Amino acid sequence: MSSYFYPAANWHGKLFGDSFAARIATWILLLLFGTGFLFMCALQVPRLSLRDEAGFGDSYILYDVLHFKESGVIYRDLSQPPYIPAAYSPLLYMLYAAPRKITTNPFFGPRLVALTSFVLCVGIAVSLVRTLIPVRFAWAWGLFIAGSMKTMELWPVQLRGDFPAIFFGLSSIRLLCAQSPWLIPLAGLCAGLPLQFKINYLAPLAAGSLWLALQKRWKALGIFLAAGVVSGLVPFLFFGLREPRMVSQMLSVFPPVRDIRGCLILILKVFREPVVLLALSAMPFIIFRPWPRWRLLVIFSVFSFFLASISAVQVGANVNYFFETLFALTPFAVLGAFRLIDWSHRRAGLALSAVVLTVVLYALPVLFNNGGYARRYDIDPRKVALLNRHFRMTEAVLGGRHILSTNPRIALLDPHPVLVEPFLLSHLRRLGKFDPAPLLSSIRNYEFEVVDVDTELRENEKYGWRGVGRLEGDDFKVAIETAYRPECSLFGRLVRIPRNRPPDQRLIQELHNAGCVPE
Repeated sequence: MSSYFYPAANWHGKLFGDSFAARIATWILLLLFGTGFLFMCALQVPRLSLRDEAGFGDSYILYDVLHFKESGVIYRDLSQPPYIPAAYSPLLYMLYAAPRKITTNPFFGPRLVALTSFVLCVGIAVSLVRTLIPVRFAWAWGLFIAGSMKTMELWPVQLRGDFPAIFFGLSSIRLLCAQSPWLIPLAGLCAGLPLQFKINYLAPLAAGSLWLALQKRWKALGIFLAAGVVSGLVPFLFFGLREPRMVSQMLSVFPPVRDIRGCLILILKVFREPVVLLALSAMPFIIFRPWPRWRLLVIFSVFSFFLASISAVQVGANVNYFFETLFALTPFAVLGAFRLIDWSHRRAGLALSAVVLTVVLYALPVLFNNGGYARRYDIDPRKVALLNRHFRMTEAVLGGRHILSTNPRIALLDPHPVLVEPFLLSHLRRLGKFDPAPLLSSIRNYEFEVVDVDTELRENEKYGWRGVGRLEGDDFKVAIETAYRPECSLFGRLVRIPRNRPPDQRLIQELHNAGCVPE
């Protein structure tokens, strides 16, 4: 197979030696992915210590993790605040609850777990590259490519189930690539485990089953499926007996609010990744070749992308639904890079044009500064220190008080928070699965000492994600404005206090001392 990949007898000589175009192509790609890899690494270190959310939804998951630690219950009674279901599989909360308290920042331990999961995903992708491309330094290309994907750079320390699920899914594919009958049961167990973190990760089980069926390895298929069912479904039976609310809460957003346009935008963002361009350039050389291990990876990539595209139609989905596909494409991208460099010996102009196109695609998010890429300032430790100082000042004033906040992280300062994820609340309300009456009653009865509202929410009622706003509904807006008067703006957030009683002078003084600007 290596002779097909590299027509020249001495590939390494061609890669770094006699062709000027090959050298240029090689070093441009290495510089592109190498700097991206270093940037990815540098970005995560300061974000570990960030006291605010690393991404939307972190506080919502952290609340359920902390609740599980304290009570041993994951799926709460939704008739009581904060009304929002725990929508993920049970093992996710157990995983993030495992670390002991390391610092006063409650995010730190779970973020270490999340980052470790991401590193393991990169490691498995590199292992697949080494297995499928038996060429010296191919693993290094795999490391740089898998560790430099721009759509992932804000995600490694976010509290999600994606990276743990992807790790086990990729491990299943890697074990199947070993083509050892003794590893089939372990591969099946790994294929089912992703469901314990996020129920839409079915691709490893589906791809492995189809691949074994195409090879007519019926005994291995039976063992693989049996092991996958054991690890994928049996734990749900156990947790279901222990947590009677599990199924209803995990399915709380079904049937979902659909957003086809938003799904297509996410797919376009994924296709801007250079790993996709390089992988597509390698696909024609792989699909029609009788190489079973590469065929397995093709099947897995197709299943993964198909399931991710279907799942991403619902409005709560983000680009993280496609991370499994991007990791699966890493070996193809490495092969595509090698083919591109080899091609530069014969058609230097076209090959270098393809390299330049790869660089342009990689740089597009920076040039247009869209989406989450605007938050790249988080790499600056001084900026993180400033954000943490602002949070500590806010915590000193609002900590321990009964507050209503559209910022989930601020909401957690309340010992008994009422609103921990306003976007999900709006989503559930559109589905008819949330009754706003109890929360509206609390607002109208002046139960909160402070109401803390996003400035963006005040200025733009459509502030939210994929057409779903945060705390949607004129009834909420009217209730808040009627019962609470504006006092001041604290770090870009409008702070309101009750209208029905004399102002708490101590609270107002503390707000002003913290830098709250009078309205």
